[in-house]
Amino acid sequence: MCAINLWAVNAAAFTTEFQRFTTERLSVAPVAEEMSIGSSRVRSSSRVFTLTTRMCDCDSLIGRRADPALEDEISAERWLGWLRELPDHVPHVSRIAVLRAWSPEGGVVTPQRSRGIRIGELDETTLRDIRDDMLLTLDYPRAW
Repeated sequence: MCAINLWAVNAAAFTTEFQRFTTERLSVAPVAEEMSIGSSRVRSSSRVFTLTTRMCDCDSLIGRRADPALEDEISAERWLGWLRELPDHVPHVSRIAVLRAWSPEGGVVTPQRSRGIRIGELDETTLRDIRDDMLLTLDYPRAW
């Protein structure tokens, strides 16, 4: 049993450019999952993926609260940079979501609680404070 961070973006944003940028910025490629997130904050057509550097995300920065960062994990600066720079590289992204799930199995994974913020409000503390079965959605400003 293990904690996994399930990420989701709108289907139009899950492009080869998204995959290239993510791999370049985080040194880990997004792996598409055959799951969906059961929340009104995530469209049913969204692409769900993982960004796992090892077997699971139990020791990743996201969701670790006050635990110190591990030497070989993705740093907060890299996570925040990737999330903030995403619209510059992926034009169709309007929202990204992360759900910290405990040993999810295929099908629909439903969060017990959720929170939505604007990307400008995101900081390391918020990333670290994602609890098990919590969904965090990050909204990007609309480029009209």
